[in-house]
Amino acid sequence: MRRSRPTWMLGVLLGIVAVAHASADREERATPSFERAESLRRAAKFPDAIAAYRQTLQILPEHPLAFDRLREVYNRAFAPVEALADLEAAVARRQDDFIAWNLLGVLYGRERRWDHALAAFGRSLEAEPRAADALVNRGWVLLELRRHDGAVTAFEAALRIQPRLARGHAGIGSAVVEARGDYEEGMKRYLAAVTLDPENSALLNDLGWLSYKMNRYTEAMAALRKAAELDPQNPMIQTNLALAYHKAGRVEEAIGRLERALAVNPEYTLALYGLGKAYESQGKYAEAIEAYRRAWRQSGNDLYLLLWIQAYMASHGQATTLFLFAFLAAGGVIAFRTFRGRRAPAPSKG
Repeated sequence: MRRSRPTWMLGVLLGIVAVAHASADREERATPSFERAESLRRAAKFPDAIAAYRQTLQILPEHPLAFDRLREVYNRAFAPVEALADLEAAVARRQDDFIAWNLLGVLYGRERRWDHALAAFGRSLEAEPRAADALVNRGWVLLELRRHDGAVTAFEAALRIQPRLARGHAGIGSAVVEARGDYEEGMKRYLAAVTLDPENSALLNDLGWLSYKMNRYTEAMAALRKAAELDPQNPMIQTNLALAYHKAGRVEEAIGRLERALAVNPEYTLALYGLGKAYESQGKYAEAIEAYRRAWRQSGNDLYLLLWIQAYMASHGQATTLFLFAFLAAGGVIAFRTFRGRRAPAPSKG
């Protein structure tokens, strides 16, 4: 028995080498398809880019970037309803289309159809167990459902298949921040993610926001500026950058970024809130009141009513009674809404 052990160990080692060689060979074969897909994406030739990314994933299902880029192309090429119809038709034609199942799960997740999303990711993994991106997407859905342990398990499983999945590292970072408040570990994970995919505006935005929450405003501005350069029409990124500018004392630059955000989406509540705070810090109470009023009307959130009252009273020099009056006024509105909600008849069951 002892004599056979070296032979057995040698067989295991040779098997590991063979698997690693096969993976390297597949990655080498996938590289030309991915490079062609990237070129087509940059040229806005989306149907051809989709075909090239799919070819990449057929060769290397665990490719670290192809699924992310494919999602981006679908977002640019199709309206959500069109993409949903296209992908549902694809899985109806071929039940083993792991690429379409994964993308379909993402769309279900955006619609907050969590059970459908998880089922779609499961179908993707049944068809192709090395579809690591489907595991990552499963993890993000579980994070939305606050099932942190399950999310981390999914992310770790994905990273065992493909250690270079940036969104897998980011997912673990989000999980440890949400579940344990471990910002330092979250920062390490997000830095690893951005290192792996430095052109991903969503990851840069999250890194910037995490830095903001840690009061590291210089780092926040650096990450968010790069995110804004990559995705200048994203109002959330512009608003987050503005909030970081404001905290750093660069109020005029903050206002400029908020105006960019509102030019894209005039009803973006967080940008209206940021604008109100910026104007209030400058003593421009009339402008602050208008921004808070718009935020309140848009969101129906009593916090914005409280801020509106605060700015109004400050503009009238009533700072000494400000907090008490504002608190009582907002509390009255909340109580009224609660009472009205209780008096409302229960919805009938169809």
